[in-house]
Amino acid sequence: MKPTSTDTVAAPAAAPKPSLLERFKLLVVEYGPLAIIINFALLFLTVAGFFVAIQLGFQAEGSGATAGSLAAAYAASQVVKPFRFAAVFALTPLVGRIPGVARWLQRNRPPEPRA
Repeated sequence: MKPTSTDTVAAPAAAPKPSLLERFKLLVVEYGPLAIIINFALLFLTVAGFFVAIQLGFQAEGSGATAGSLAAAYAASQVVKPFRFAAVFALTPLVGRIPGVARWLQRNRPPEPRA
């Protein structure tokens, strides 16, 4: 017996996973400036950490080895960007639950658009 078109059911297509930038935009929409503040704080901490490591004698291999310490630290921080964004995605909701921060977010939430 041959299957007919009514016998086969097409599996629903899985929605593609949003890109890292799209997920970050959604996080910014939900948490506003808190997500941006945490992102830049982690960027500063990673650049500062790599800068200190380079100043203390960490020898980088490759094309960034001849760059200045700050440029090499920034380049290294870009290498760990996926881990930094993962930390932003994990830390922002946790920090947003702190009572004082939650009140600040509630006060600074933009008004809902009228239909």
